[in-house]
Amino acid sequence: MKKLTTLFLALAIGFGLKAQNYDPQVSIYVDQVLETEVTATFTPNEDCASYSYMLATESEIQQWMSMTGLDLPDYLHTYGFPAEETLSHTFSALEPNTEYMIYAVPVDLDGNFGPVAQEAVVTTPGGSSEIIPDFTGTDIDGNEINLYSILDAGQAVFINFFLYGDPYSEQPMTDVLEAYRLYGCNQHDVFFMEITPNGHDDDCRIWVDQFGVEYPTISRDGGGNTIAQAIPVGLYPTLMLIRPDHTIAVRDIYPPTLEYIIDAFESESYMQYECEDGIEEAENQLFTLFPNPANESLTLKGENLGTVRVYNVLGQKVDEFEANDTETNINTTRYEDGVYVVKAGEKMMKFVVKH
Repeated sequence: MKKLTTLFLALAIGFGLKAQNYDPQVSIYVDQVLETEVTATFTPNEDCASYSYMLATESEIQQWMSMTGLDLPDYLHTYGFPAEETLSHTFSALEPNTEYMIYAVPVDLDGNFGPVAQEAVVTTPGGSSEIIPDFTGTDIDGNEINLYSILDAGQAVFINFFLYGDPYSEQPMTDVLEAYRLYGCNQHDVFFMEITPNGHDDDCRIWVDQFGVEYPTISRDGGGNTIAQAIPVGLYPTLMLIRPDHTIAVRDIYPPTLEYIIDAFESESYMQYECEDGIEEAENQLFTLFPNPANESLTLKGENLGTVRVYNVLGQKVDEFEANDTETNINTTRYEDGVYVVKAGEKMMKFVVKH
């Protein structure tokens, strides 16, 4: 009897030791650190059935954990990149001269977490002279948007890169729209637009209606995915500010709040302006335009015209001058074909240029 008891005890201890022998681990080796890219290799040990990895700043990971209510291992396992074998990964679209943390959480055959591996890296200085590649896209209203044309006309460009259906991309929309209005509704120093790589035109119309977006929206159908890959954009949302000289002022304004957007704009000396409301045509016009469509010139007649401003269909001011008394001519030879709005005082009217 004693021998049987000893045998059962030995078997129980043996099985118990076997169940406790798993020690999943994953090591991180940093291969290369550049201004906006970090490459790292992840190597699991033999007890690691799988692992998940991620790169983020300390403030980002704390914010994300707080939003989801998950601790670090659970957050990494849920939202990190999944892997099983040794691999090398390049994290791109990072901020220069910024400290990031690379994380990896291993999981054993029974689904238990091992210790979270962490490796700190600091991207190299630079980025202020990084040239943004030119792109042309079509917004959901059919307007062709060329980046360099806007920049070369003297406006900075603010781009909100977002994912349709993503709650994190929805979160900053109230602040982005407030910034759009604070900085003059695309009529002054800064031109706002948004681009998505995944939402199609119909999706983006729902998005625009949901948030009341007034600036151009480029969907996947209009070239959004191609643009995002060419820049490239790695995380969403990304709020990017581009100077008129084609250099990136801020690759990703973070956190994506009104306070940080204003800080980025003020650091570039961009001023706040009142929006010049009323681009839509009023019912009772007190001036006339002819010929309409116009080719080389347009005659404007009315009482007390004063300052005359011309806007394109995107809301950009393309011309401004003082009218003499009750009649003036507008030279339209330098305007591209399309629809425009002329505003004199509080009076407005649409006209078409067709060469």
